Amino acid sequence: MLGDEFDDELRARLANALRQLEAIPLNPADKFLAGSQELEALDLSVKGCLVHVEAETYVGLSITGSPSIIENIQQLITYKSEN
Repeated sequence: MLGDEFDDELRARLANALRQLEAIPLNPADKFLAGSQELEALDLSVKGCLVHVEAETYVGLSITGSPSIIENIQQLITYKSEN
């Protein structure tokens, strides 16, 4: 879990990190609404590995995939927030 699903600064840092890693979207982002729940999901290729990004109401913003790629993304996000 990266953080709050409505944290615009976190989303911007994540997008920047993915750009730095030359992530390639594998499909258009999906957006679902079910009652009060909202879900956004996107699959990307990062260095040849699948990365899944998901934002869900009451759950948060998360990324899953290869542990080394996820760690690299988290480091880029943390580095940007410290500067």
